[in-house]
Amino acid sequence: MIHAFDKLGLVKETSQRLPFGLITDLDGTISPIAPTFQQARVSPLCRHYLTQLSKQLALVAVISGRPAAEARDMVGINDIVYYGNHGLECWRNGHSEFTERSQPYFEVMIAVVSELTSQLQLPGMNVENKGVTASIHYRLCPDHHSAEQSILTAIATSPHARNLRVIREKMGIDLLPPIEESKGTAVRQLIGEHNLRGLIYLGDDLTDVDAFHVIHSVSDDLNCLGLAIGIIGPEIQAELEQQSDLVLYGVREVERFLEWLCQASRPDGSL
Repeated sequence: MIHAFDKLGLVKETSQRLPFGLITDLDGTISPIAPTFQQARVSPLCRHYLTQLSKQLALVAVISGRPAAEARDMVGINDIVYYGNHGLECWRNGHSEFTERSQPYFEVMIAVVSELTSQLQLPGMNVENKGVTASIHYRLCPDHHSAEQSILTAIATSPHARNLRVIREKMGIDLLPPIEESKGTAVRQLIGEHNLRGLIYLGDDLTDVDAFHVIHSVSDDLNCLGLAIGIIGPEIQAELEQQSDLVLYGVREVERFLEWLCQASRPDGSL
């Protein structure tokens, strides 16, 4: 793993390719992991520096697994772009817009959440319906391994859930529609919309790997130099580590990195 602070020359080179953008995940990246998703709060320093960067860069965007409106309320910055539901939903003109292929899954997720909630009576478990995706949280279950296995078994035998995309996250399991749209397609769309030539993406979980793959491919087909920066914590997943160009260790280092990027992105380029 290559520490981002050991490669600031490369980071600055990327940030000087204009137009330049910054895209970040939310939970575990600019918000410390909390016992429940309702308790999570964005770091005040991350909010401060992202606000400053929104005035300096061509694009600042948040792509979250949360619904877009919830991500917007949680981050609390008006002048940035918000995608929710792992890239399947964008906040535009004061309301959410869902990708066309995701929309049939509203009814599917209602059925999935109802079925799994009644089937899985695990202490501490929570099944969250997010519209076109769902999440099963088991961080508060007494036995994490047993809870995860019970959830995966229930999904595999569920007529509603077994055909969905299943992603094992940090003490949670995400259920997504089996379609092409993802954080990666959202990143590709943002690169095109803003004509980006430089991009940094910050992320800490497996759905961010979809974005990392796109970042590694756009240098040729979209002429955009991108860096995928993985946020490493105690629950790091191997695939995220493998696909990261550089790493930062936790939200505290993200705060320091955003402060540095604010300085490096000044119009005079001074540090």
